[in-house]
Amino acid sequence: MGDGDPARPAVADRMAGLDDQWRALAPELGRIERWRLLLVGIGGLLAVLGVGLLVWGLGEFVGAVRSGFPWAAYVVVGSLTTSLGRTMLGSPARRAGKLIRRRVAGCLGLSYQRDARRFPIDSFERNDLLPGHSTRRLDDLVFGEVSGVPLIFCDATLLQARGRNRKPSQVFRGPLVISRFPKRARGRTLVVPDGGAIGNFFRGLQDEHRRRVALESPEFERVFAVYSTDQVEARYLLTPTVMERLLALRRRFPGRMTVAFDGHEFLLALDDRRDWFPDPGPFRRLTDPTLVREPLEELARLAEIVEILRLNLDSRA
Repeated sequence: MGDGDPARPAVADRMAGLDDQWRALAPELGRIERWRLLLVGIGGLLAVLGVGLLVWGLGEFVGAVRSGFPWAAYVVVGSLTTSLGRTMLGSPARRAGKLIRRRVAGCLGLSYQRDARRFPIDSFERNDLLPGHSTRRLDDLVFGEVSGVPLIFCDATLLQARGRNRKPSQVFRGPLVISRFPKRARGRTLVVPDGGAIGNFFRGLQDEHRRRVALESPEFERVFAVYSTDQVEARYLLTPTVMERLLALRRRFPGRMTVAFDGHEFLLALDDRRDWFPDPGPFRRLTDPTLVREPLEELARLAEIVEILRLNLDSRA
């Protein structure tokens, strides 16, 4: 089988346990579903009541109504009531989502944690893989081995403040992935989407230490630009076979994909502007079997990164 159509036996074998996972989860999800119906009713009432109090407080403020109580009291109580209602509305879905993702990750031989603050994002910042940002949120930490290759994933949201009174804008949303690369890089090599001569210049990736690398694949250079502290090593890492695999990965995962080689680490940042592991909606039935299949398919896609790039091979191709 060629590089463009890599085999996926490990993931396929693990997905065979889907029905067993669903049978194990169904009783617990059924219990959460019964609580969901109650909490959605109470939370919805609280949210409606809170909005009503906020509207009344606004009426007090502009003088449209008079009740004898300060308008600020209505605003404070209304805000707290609305917040409590929203929390109750979303609580069952969050609990079910966390439970499902942890069990499904286990089905693939991986571990899951909702809080991803311990993800080593410094490796990405050191290699200039991420845009400048003022705040960040890291969720959905997934780690373990795929086909014998260590892999760690998180879902990152990066925001950049644009002014004193302006809402921060999203500059990155998507997965960050670290895996092992068979060859060791002693310098630093960065693969980014090609922005043309002007775009590449303003990106500021080229300096006295890191230079643009010319490669022998016109197709690859139409899609990517490569910068490295070591031109010879960059060509050693990016062989024709590796370039073909990176192009296959780019076709499989739409979005702005950047890659770095640092030591034996393969770093990938994919700005695809979507949530890979969302919680079920508050009004979605938690006993729906597709709630298990959806995160399982996303985790299987994550495993494809290892398999498309053949990171489990010690090949020097």
